[in-house]
Amino acid sequence: MLHGEKEEREAWKAAPLSDLVRHIVGSCHQECRVDMARLETLVELISLEEQAPSPGLLEIRALIGKFCAGMRAHLALEERTLFPYILAREAGVEPGLTPEALASLKKVLEGDHEAEAGLLRSIRDLTLGFAGETDPASAEGRIHAAMKVLSQRLQKHMYLETHFLFPRTR
Repeated sequence: MLHGEKEEREAWKAAPLSDLVRHIVGSCHQECRVDMARLETLVELISLEEQAPSPGLLEIRALIGKFCAGMRAHLALEERTLFPYILAREAGVEPGLTPEALASLKKVLEGDHEAEAGLLRSIRDLTLGFAGETDPASAEGRIHAAMKVLSQRLQKHMYLETHFLFPRTR
């Protein structure tokens, strides 16, 4: 672990939850949305460039589409339910969620994390770990590079929520 990453993680342990929520939405969610749009566009362009897209490329395209749709729904669910709850609680306002509803919501969000991680693993397997033996300028190399960036951002997003946000919203 890099020294700066360790300090950042330590800082999130004590930071107000509102700061963590704003960081997740303003940084992690925003970057993931940009990366997903870039990746989907790239895969579509590559599919159009090839006369007959390979079955592997078609499978990757389908998985990426499913993954991005699921992630967008997950991000929206967090932003419309859990995050307003956290901000209201921190501001001293009685939130609209009951403890039971909050527990259920967190279970859904954690399940989303597991499902999305599974799709990401499937894509990683199909793309040989986002690397393979490809030319970085080739279509396959560009997909690998875009997936690697998105994967790293999503891992940070899930780490922040799983280790810092979710445990502190009990």
